[in-house]
Amino acid sequence: MKRTIIPALVLLACLPATASAAAEQHVFNLHGGHFFGPGPIVPDTALPDGSIRGISFDLDKLEGVAAFAFATGGKLLTDGKTIANANIDGGALEIGGKQDALKGENKGKTEGKTFWLYAVAGGPNQGRERYRFDANYNMVWTVDIGLDPGFPEGIVRVNGFELTTGIRKVPTSLQTAAKQPGGYDKAGSLASGTQIVGRVGDFDADGFMDGIIVATANVPMQADLLPGAPVANQRGFKTDIRIGPLFAMELTLRGIVNMRPLVKGALSGGHLPELTERVKDIYDRLLAARRNYESAFIAAAPQKRAELQEIEWRLESIREMTYIPMAFLTTYNFPSGDAPWTIGDATTRVFDKAQALADLLEKRRGGKKPAGGGA
Repeated sequence: MKRTIIPALVLLACLPATASAAAEQHVFNLHGGHFFGPGPIVPDTALPDGSIRGISFDLDKLEGVAAFAFATGGKLLTDGKTIANANIDGGALEIGGKQDALKGENKGKTEGKTFWLYAVAGGPNQGRERYRFDANYNMVWTVDIGLDPGFPEGIVRVNGFELTTGIRKVPTSLQTAAKQPGGYDKAGSLASGTQIVGRVGDFDADGFMDGIIVATANVPMQADLLPGAPVANQRGFKTDIRIGPLFAMELTLRGIVNMRPLVKGALSGGHLPELTERVKDIYDRLLAARRNYESAFIAAAPQKRAELQEIEWRLESIREMTYIPMAFLTTYNFPSGDAPWTIGDATTRVFDKAQALADLLEKRRGGKKPAGGGA
């Protein structure tokens, strides 16, 4: 009987990454969130908590790395030769709790399957996880991963896999992309085309960087289970990296600006529920930015507080402008399915104002941009 494996992309979200006890400086704790898919598999899988240790991070350059470490005698996958990072406990994950989501030959294939995920040596990142901020101030995590289903021939590797605090779209199946039949154009509860959104800043206002990472991918066509099907994940993270409240505010504002195409695309075509959720998300982010400002104001010397007043009134004008579309969307019905021009105008102003304030904050801190590049 053909043994079933789920490829490494299927479990990308539960990876706690790499670490080195000798070089330990910072810790990222992963919490909450779900893995979606592959394909029609539901319910969405709750992800286990994880941690990333041994992280060196330069907040000035906005880049860092989690070093690779070997255990005494080495830590090997079940093939006896693939070396995993000794400081990683990737945990175990069960996929496919509801078997009637699969039909025909795929029905029941995931029942009782347990998988372990590691950062592994031998790839371009040599088992390390790398962090950088791209040109849009999204934090990008890159790592080489290996999935071990408990038997050597089932091990699957993926080099250079990326997760981000930016935006990712759930792809179509590889079959649909190739204009072939038989694909599943969904990842669990998320239809293909759904945009999932991450974030980075200091959203709990504790003085440390935190956020949400997201990722999407397709199951490789050579896989045994649901080849070509989309997968996705979204989960939170907290760090012990101190971040200034005004820089945290800037990152939050840049995350809002990055949502401009999502909001623009939801203004028409019957996407009002999506538009409502996007506007609510923006408003919540502005409340977090307000808490960042208050932290900065409290910490400032009395003679310096007057310098912060421009930041305050600019931020409040963005929040008040955001309240206009939120009030309309949560109070009135629009039979046409399209948002009125007032909402489009207000959201355009929100993004323009957020961009201007973010640029002001960047100038205030010296105009330094991310070293990681990319978009």
